[in-house]
Amino acid sequence: MTSRTASSPPRHQVIVTSPGDVTPAALRAVAEGLARPVAEVADAIFRAPTVLVDDLDADTATALDRLLASLGLESRVSPHGEALADDASLDVAVQVLDVTHIATVTESLAAFLGVSTQRAFGLLATPPGVVLGGVGAAAVESLARRLGEGARVTRAQSDAGPFDLHLAPGASVPAWLQSRLRDKRLTVQPGWCPLDLSYAEARSLWSALGREGGIRLVNRALMRWDLVLTAEAPPTREALAWLEARFTIPPEVAPRVLAHPPLALAEACDAAEARRCLEEARALGLSVEREPSGFGRAGIELMAVTDTARLRAVLARFDLSEPVRLPSRIVDDLSDLEARVLAHELAAVGARTRFVEAAPTSGDHT
Repeated sequence: MTSRTASSPPRHQVIVTSPGDVTPAALRAVAEGLARPVAEVADAIFRAPTVLVDDLDADTATALDRLLASLGLESRVSPHGEALADDASLDVAVQVLDVTHIATVTESLAAFLGVSTQRAFGLLATPPGVVLGGVGAAAVESLARRLGEGARVTRAQSDAGPFDLHLAPGASVPAWLQSRLRDKRLTVQPGWCPLDLSYAEARSLWSALGREGGIRLVNRALMRWDLVLTAEAPPTREALAWLEARFTIPPEVAPRVLAHPPLALAEACDAAEARRCLEEARALGLSVEREPSGFGRAGIELMAVTDTARLRAVLARFDLSEPVRLPSRIVDDLSDLEARVLAHELAAVGARTRFVEAAPTSGDHT
């Protein structure tokens, strides 16, 4: 060690530990102050904990730390060169559980991501609602706190898998992919296609797809599952007790449930809970299957109206025409979230609706 090294004052680094309550405007301010691109700074902050700036003197590091705190970020000063633990890279999905909170959830997500509310709603309405990729646990916790009630945040390691395919309505599916799907006995149609790919296989497939519109790879660990009774079953004592214990279905109602399949017993279960329920159902001789939650599409039929003026206002907001007669199908094909939001808005003005099977969409599916 030289005398120069021995006498040099210690250097420091500033570590962002969480996005905290940072806003897009604050991110831009930080990027401008550091003379770095906004996207680069945002990426670093969302991967927190991460070293934002290193090799600083003590005063500069302390001043930057205080500035970041004033902008809503959580940070700390540490010795220059201090290594950080390798945290897992996470993908994040958001599922809207209660559409009465849709405005708050959408606006909060838009503010967190720095995008328009239209873009934020589009992410939420595209199953399974993936909103972030390759971020740290602190960003997930910050997002969950901001979204509040009405939304569930699911995280999964970015490279964990397995990965499946999702085809949007109207997606153009290349012939080679159609052949691959048929080899796996999968129908080439809009919705979820369980390919069960590893991370490496998914990356290879994504590279081959290039810019094909309407085709996405989905990390299955981000998905939720609906449990559906698919066949009629006798109301045995054991079955009634299970329905009450597992799904809080009263014993006096359970026999009617068992007599009217197909019927959803539970919605938006995580994979472990769905697996347990399926095993228990099989042990009882019940025919229960899991279906991907939120991947369904539906049309809406308007059955009755009590306030025509308020109905027109809702239809206008959704760019829909007022029907000439009732009942009438007012929209043919919506995502699960779009359909739930529209049905809620119509119910709020006294209209009675029902979900109907989505009408086929034009496009090259086969």
